[in-house]
Amino acid sequence: MKDATTARRGPSRADWAWAAVAAAALLPITVAEVLRVAGPAGAVGAVWAGVVLALFALLHLFVALRRRWPRAAIAVASALMLVLAVLSLPGMPGLAVLQASSLVYLAFVYAAGASDDRVAGVAGLALGVVGAGIITGIVFLSDRPDDEAMGASTGAVLALAGSLAGGIGAAWALGRYRRETLRKRAAQELALAQAAELRLQGELSAVAEERRRIARELHDVIAHSLAVMVAQAEASRLLVGRDDERARGAIEHVVSTGRAAMGDMRGLLGALAVSSPGEAATGLEPSPSLEGLPELVERSQSPGRTADAVVVGEPAEVRPGVGLAAYRVVQESLTNTIRHAPPPTHSRVRIEWDAAALTVTVDDDGRDVAAARESAPGRGLRGMRDRVEQVGGGFEAGPRTDAPGWRVVARLPVGSEVADGGSR
Repeated sequence: MKDATTARRGPSRADWAWAAVAAAALLPITVAEVLRVAGPAGAVGAVWAGVVLALFALLHLFVALRRRWPRAAIAVASALMLVLAVLSLPGMPGLAVLQASSLVYLAFVYAAGASDDRVAGVAGLALGVVGAGIITGIVFLSDRPDDEAMGASTGAVLALAGSLAGGIGAAWALGRYRRETLRKRAAQELALAQAAELRLQGELSAVAEERRRIARELHDVIAHSLAVMVAQAEASRLLVGRDDERARGAIEHVVSTGRAAMGDMRGLLGALAVSSPGEAATGLEPSPSLEGLPELVERSQSPGRTADAVVVGEPAEVRPGVGLAAYRVVQESLTNTIRHAPPPTHSRVRIEWDAAALTVTVDDDGRDVAAARESAPGRGLRGMRDRVEQVGGGFEAGPRTDAPGWRVVARLPVGSEVADGGSR
């Protein structure tokens, strides 16, 4: 993995600025010291000073490249320091390797440690420690002490060795710390970005689920209302001229059913206009519930089609999702009877309460209805099953065994243990 700083084509302005600052701070001191040391040596000293200053100039120049190419930079810097060490051996005019500009080598070690290039990191530490040892040996050989001063000279050399090794280790450790800090920050930013993406996906999933729920609601409302309206319209057409009073009643039934369907559709379409899951949907009609079952059963009747409702047990308060599921099961069952069974038909809705469950049973006596529903189940049965299972209930549908017709049974929980997945 490459460091972020290596993604550029070349050194940045900041890199050149750091190189210029280091050169401005250290190179004048180096030039003055090298010229001072080389002066007494005459022509040899002048050549030596020129080579040494040229090497230090290259070293300062490569400071700008330390982050762009850390592996090459540490290699070139180490090679330059090795040549300067050779120019510091006994017989040379002076110690070239211990000039002020030698401090910029620490910048190369730091950059190697901060780099994500593992080879550069290992090489920076290893070459730095080896270089510290070479410099210590050269210093020791360049001023060989006599026996009386051996202890003091040895102590000074050891102190120099410790300083050099400590400086190399500190520069490398600081670079490593910088690298780990940047990696940790990048990991945190990535985690935040992933969390934001997951949150967005969750919101989009919630929107999609809400739209699927609304689509199911629209199917239930439109299918039931249109089926009832068509049945009433056909009845009114047959009754016109024969029984005008009943024909007018059927037409009024069509009108009231259409108005109720329009109200439901306005509420559902208003929910579709909500742009986000957290946005409030104002002006929406409340979801149907068990209280609306008598009116629903009444609306489903027409000439040739009758229906009644029976309640067994003591009614209890249920969650909105359970009430909506029960309402839609009855609505879809009555709609299927109108759509699939030719008149005359009779439907019975049985609402049975007990301590643990609400059982909704819808029976009809329509002939040939079983074959029609089994051959083309459509979305109705699947929608009913989904609704009931979402609120933690059980669903069964199939031909009646005791008489001709179709039976739908939904068992819905009365308690609040199951999360309400069907309420709006």
